[in-house]
Amino acid sequence: MHQHRFYRPMREDLLTYAAQDVMYLPLLHQRLCDQLGDRSGCRVMTRSREYVNYARMNLHLSSPKAAERRGLRLQAMLATQTEAALYFKLNLGAHRQGVVSREEALKNFKDMHYGEIADCWVSAWNTGRNILFLERFEGSFAPDPDFTTGSAGRRRKRRPHGPTD
Repeated sequence: MHQHRFYRPMREDLLTYAAQDVMYLPLLHQRLCDQLGDRSGCRVMTRSREYVNYARMNLHLSSPKAAERRGLRLQAMLATQTEAALYFKLNLGAHRQGVVSREEALKNFKDMHYGEIADCWVSAWNTGRNILFLERFEGSFAPDPDFTTGSAGRRRKRRPHGPTD
């Protein structure tokens, strides 16, 4: 995929490109409403707002690897399910997903619908480090003392732990 860097003011060709894309949004909205049987568009707007929240999930983590910590609290958006497991998007990169597969853990997610976000905690991860096994966060516990954010909403860099020479 080719990446573009955007600077202000934007070039005229980029403004035209964006305007041409935007003109299809009302048609897309109408088709979504028709498919959902939602004449007023209220359900479509509500679901759209939920998906916007996905972009704000887990900004406290500096990298996908930072999620590999048992007990770490994070948010997960339900994406799909099978008979044996639920699969979640984590906003931690395309190759990182959350999974709930333990029978007891699955019971704690039975009220969830696709696109909804749940508060979870990490119980484990696979050897390929692309799957985080999740449990539903219930009740309250003291916040992780290492949970600090920088000005951009990301975790501040920490000094390495271990013996000093």
